[in-house]
Amino acid sequence: MRSILRPLRHLIAPVAAAVFVGLWMVAEAGRYVSPEQIVTLLLFGTAVGISRALPRIALAVVAATVLLQLLAVLPSPESTTWPVYFAVGIVAFVVALDGDSRARRLALILAAPLAVAIAFLMAVPTPSQPYGWASWTGGGYGRRPNVMAFVTIASVGTGLYVGAWALGFALRVNVLEAHARALLQKTSAQLDVAEVELVVTRERDHMAREVHDVLAHSLAVVLAQADGARFLSESKPERADAAFRAIADAARAALIDVRTLVEGMREDQGDQPQPRISDIEPLLAQMAGAGMRVERQTLGEAKLLTPAQQLAVFRIVQESLTNALRHAGRSSATRLSFDWRGPGLVVTIVSEGTTPTDGEAGGPLGAGHGIRGMKDRARLAGGWLTAEPDGDDFLVTAFLPTAREPLPAGARLELAE
Repeated sequence: MRSILRPLRHLIAPVAAAVFVGLWMVAEAGRYVSPEQIVTLLLFGTAVGISRALPRIALAVVAATVLLQLLAVLPSPESTTWPVYFAVGIVAFVVALDGDSRARRLALILAAPLAVAIAFLMAVPTPSQPYGWASWTGGGYGRRPNVMAFVTIASVGTGLYVGAWALGFALRVNVLEAHARALLQKTSAQLDVAEVELVVTRERDHMAREVHDVLAHSLAVVLAQADGARFLSESKPERADAAFRAIADAARAALIDVRTLVEGMREDQGDQPQPRISDIEPLLAQMAGAGMRVERQTLGEAKLLTPAQQLAVFRIVQESLTNALRHAGRSSATRLSFDWRGPGLVVTIVSEGTTPTDGEAGGPLGAGHGIRGMKDRARLAGGWLTAEPDGDDFLVTAFLPTAREPLPAGARLELAE
């Protein structure tokens, strides 16, 4: 409905001008109307008609018309023609409603001067009209100014003019407030939609990262074991059988992990157990079973890490070892270090001879799951991570802040030298 009425607002002032002129013509029907009076009427009607589109020009036309009456170029009002001055109030109303700030201020400034000038024209005799009319105030006709009529007309005229201006300005404020409320509601609805989309996107990214970490690691182990089993199937069948069992175990573990992730996403089970630092030992054993050589050391005394930080450490180690296995195969060698001696845990993973190429670093590793995913995990856990070539090797360094209290005795991380 509002969209239909908005274009019609441009027609309000012209229609009001047409109605104003029409009513005046009907009221004066049967009386003698001079051409000068018609000119006065048309000037006031024009001011009303252009008051919305050209508010300052409309005010200038009103002021010029009153000035021409004071100069006796146009006739002064008579007892039946004075209602033509209602056009002044209409112009003030429209300018206050739709005019700019300068036009509104100018309209308010003209209130008293226009009211005084109109009162002078209506109550003070002039050479061109020596017999002023003010009988409706009880002053009768005469050549002398009717002071009471002048004061009354000036006061009432100022009040009516300012009242019309205030009404227009109040309606303007109401319209602006309604528009602001509608805009606020629309913006709030858009923010709600954006918030839902952001939550969905974050959840999707989280699930994608988890699935990537699980599958990338498991498939790398399966691939390494499958290659080994293929070469050992004839010469050393007993070792091939162990490789096949490792493949089955890795695939089964990956299937369980993916199923857990999917069930958690479908049923919103936020209490699903997540990998912790203590799960790194089985991870290293699994990688060793795939043929990777891992040297590990622990420096200092283990301290408190939150579950989210422990999950981040596990995934960073898992991703680094998976990348090393993928790039160097079964002959890969990695040095893993946990340093607890500073204000946090420093994890260092050096993968020998596994420097990724530029294309690899900009491909899956840079797509939000590989190196970038590890950096995101470290950042969200309150720390940082760097991953860069170190000669022929590849160095991953991660730092996560820890609490000051040491871990309980039963929860310490035991990594043998």
